[in-house]
Amino acid sequence: MVSETSSGAAVAAPRTEARDFYAVLNVEPSATVADLRAAFRQAVLRHHPDRSASSELATRRTSILNRAWAELRDPLRRLVYDRALEAGVATTLAWPLEEHETPRVAPSRRGSGPGPVSHWHQPQWRSVAGFRIPAEVFLAGPAAQERWIVEHHISGEDWRQHSERYWLRYAANHYRDHGLVDDWLGALERLVELDPSYDTLVAARLREAYAAAGTPLRGASILRHLLDRFPPGAGARRWLERELRALLAEFRDQHVRRGRPDERAENAELLLNYLESLEVEPAFSDLRAAIVAHRRAGHPGRAAELVERASAVPPDHPGRWFSIVQILTEAGELDRASELLAQIARGEHPDALDARKIGGNPVRRISAARRRLTAARQRTRRRPVAVVAAPAPARLAGTGD
Repeated sequence: MVSETSSGAAVAAPRTEARDFYAVLNVEPSATVADLRAAFRQAVLRHHPDRSASSELATRRTSILNRAWAELRDPLRRLVYDRALEAGVATTLAWPLEEHETPRVAPSRRGSGPGPVSHWHQPQWRSVAGFRIPAEVFLAGPAAQERWIVEHHISGEDWRQHSERYWLRYAANHYRDHGLVDDWLGALERLVELDPSYDTLVAARLREAYAAAGTPLRGASILRHLLDRFPPGAGARRWLERELRALLAEFRDQHVRRGRPDERAENAELLLNYLESLEVEPAFSDLRAAIVAHRRAGHPGRAAELVERASAVPPDHPGRWFSIVQILTEAGELDRASELLAQIARGEHPDALDARKIGGNPVRRISAARRRLTAARQRTRRRPVAVVAAPAPARLAGTGD
């Protein structure tokens, strides 16, 4: 084919040959993404206008290289192109040839068999959440992908036999959504055992899982074990300590502050013993809930022991001084409650008079504590005193009526 210039001279049209996108980059369809990238960079350098005798030819080749790379670098577009290539209907590009370059024989892609299989690029499979699924399922959307994964990788398998973290993450969500509580918790515990990172601990949401499953004490034991992974003072350790306290508070609010009096007292002792086994100091709220539970159950002796224990612990918050006054008042230790309240009013505990630190008006708190003390004294005065009858005088032997 020839063309004419403006002067009428005949000029031969540039020769081209049809090449598929892989042939343009000089790689096989089984090439990995890294192989494609390396081939593209080498080709761009080889055909750069600065290195070619014909800058026009080099510019056209560079443009075609960019088009082929743009198509193959995208996984989904590459998958569609691979299917078209296998069917013999793939788009080809007109690759310009030099004047004396001989066209090469293009390999037949259609019906040539699977060819060498690459571990990294297999058009018939795609990856979703770490699982390999068929390409047609991948194109069907997320719902079809999840059904296929559950059917082929989750159902009928035991999480105890898996060590892949991606599998455990997916399986834990599946167990949770289907109400399989024991498997849900087991998969989460296995996951954090295999992956000690702080990010995995946060993403696992263990506290919410144990609270939803109604097993806060089991969760507290697991979190206490995980604390040893981090040094004292580390941010991750402080976060775990808060999660641990929140789980214990869940048990306290559900079983110590609610229920029948005798059960509440038993659960209060269970909580205190469990804290001791975990080597965790009881919070002020734990002791206070235990005191109320034992008083309601009619155990004044045990309640008095816990009152002494709570009042002996230095408050970790300025507002706790008012809580100690209230505990002493409720326990009938009115003189001690009155003396502590007087100390607060005199300023012997200055933090307790700081509105910002206690989160309220200290004058109102003092007034409320005085009203409770007054009401408690009045109830004590109105309480009837048991009168013990004097024994009848013994009659002398031999006397009559």
